[in-house]
Amino acid sequence: MISAKLLHSPSEQDGAEETFEAVLEQIGSARRKIAIHMYVWRSDVIGNRIGEALLQAARRGVEVTIIKDLSAMMYERIEMNRKSYLPREPGKRRKLWWKLIRPTFPDTFVEDEFSNGAGHELIAHPKVELTWAENAHTHTKYYLFDDRQLVTGSINIEDRHRGYFDYMVHLVDDNLGQHFRARESGKYGPEPGREIEFFFNQTMHGQKRFEIKPRLLQMLDEVKQTLHIEVAYIGDPDINKAIIAAARRGVEVNLLLSEKANIGNDNNYRSAQSLLKSAPVRIFLTPRMIHSKMIAFDRKTIFSGSANISIFSMSKSAELNILVREPGLVEEFLAVADARLAASARVESPDDLDGYSKPLALLQELHQKLNL
Repeated sequence: MISAKLLHSPSEQDGAEETFEAVLEQIGSARRKIAIHMYVWRSDVIGNRIGEALLQAARRGVEVTIIKDLSAMMYERIEMNRKSYLPREPGKRRKLWWKLIRPTFPDTFVEDEFSNGAGHELIAHPKVELTWAENAHTHTKYYLFDDRQLVTGSINIEDRHRGYFDYMVHLVDDNLGQHFRARESGKYGPEPGREIEFFFNQTMHGQKRFEIKPRLLQMLDEVKQTLHIEVAYIGDPDINKAIIAAARRGVEVNLLLSEKANIGNDNNYRSAQSLLKSAPVRIFLTPRMIHSKMIAFDRKTIFSGSANISIFSMSKSAELNILVREPGLVEEFLAVADARLAASARVESPDDLDGYSKPLALLQELHQKLNL
């Protein structure tokens, strides 16, 4: 039977510390193999700690496989200390695109002593296999240890998640790896009766399999009483329509967003304002960055993982969400979600969301639509 734990509690500011410590503990105790699929991996305190722990695991004979998204280097090189952990130099075309897109990002630069590309020794080890996802966007985030322990959710490998709102779960089951790999590869579809099931958007290995949006639309059509949405980025037109339809048929819809998202804030505000004008959607803003991606349906079912309800996540990138019906894990999610909602301020009028840049919002939406 699967064991499940949310790596967060309402008493914590965020789930990053518990998540990173759980990951480091499992790296230290892994015996045979570790598989990591990651979006951002920054060369900062936690980026180097995890890299060094993986190198020690490889030295004791553990097979380490890493899938790393190449396009996410844009965030590693534009934001914060502007340093990637894994060594790879972008091409001229990519550098030019970063130069053009940089003005749409807030200035978050911080100086530090870490090295860009600090993971040279790690990827040079014969027990380590690194695959760069170059022709497919892969926003997925997970760690799989010895095919029986999985840590997954919305936290990248970077220090700034300390202070963000996020969710990561730790799942343990002797047969977990077999089922997880079968779902990841598309060998068979989701099992409706499982209390915890995996849903993938898969864009690698020649696949174009998008499971998350159809499932989400189905649940939005079926929700009856309450809908809690907590995501970093919004804006997918079909999802917006389904949210509006739910609110119009009497579902209490609470949407929690950041007062100031690290990217895409203008597009968030434009989309949120449209929702508020179209239906009785209750929108809340929090001063803390909402990086989490979690939707609760009638306080009985949770859909959470790496996927935002944005154009990019729904139709462009590889993502991993878990569908949770297991009552104990649902309650853990809800306890944190309720605390976050209570600490947020409700938007009373669409006019309260004025002040965003309309041209910048359109540029941010265009960025999601382009395959860059």
